[in-house]
Amino acid sequence: MNNEPRFIVDTMLGTVARWLRILGYDTVYDKSAEDWQIIRRAELEKRIIVTRDRGLHIKAIKSGLKSILLWEDDMPDRLAHIALVSGIQLGIDFNRTRCPEDNTILVKAEKEKIKSKVPPGVYSVHNDFWECPRCGKVYWIGNHWRQIEKILKEARDKLEILKVKSRL
Repeated sequence: MNNEPRFIVDTMLGTVARWLRILGYDTVYDKSAEDWQIIRRAELEKRIIVTRDRGLHIKAIKSGLKSILLWEDDMPDRLAHIALVSGIQLGIDFNRTRCPEDNTILVKAEKEKIKSKVPPGVYSVHNDFWECPRCGKVYWIGNHWRQIEKILKEARDKLEILKVKSRL
């Protein structure tokens, strides 16, 4: 886990930061960070910069940092591109997934202990819950899960195409 890529995502890519966190990757996202702050933090913490800003990307490369310039608008395309460059896995491991809000590793929660934190209907239907030790938010595999899996499958398929193209 020590050699895993860690990311810092620029202000235009908050949704990408959330996805990387869900996938279990340590991802810094600060809406108010300026380019120089992103570069400095990437340097200090050995993070890969993910950006849509060509100027930031060029500054990062000139500083000897790893940077991924995203031009895609579609999330599966973005995730496939990041995976191709950084080697991340495009699947969810519930032992590693992080809070999409604050980047803290989620912990499996005892069902009884989170009863007051979820809607009664959710509590009665689901048995597996994860909680963020920092912000207290509770997560479960709800209806949105099909959409998450669909996007990840599409990203994996696109990654395979990118791998083939990169060998040509």
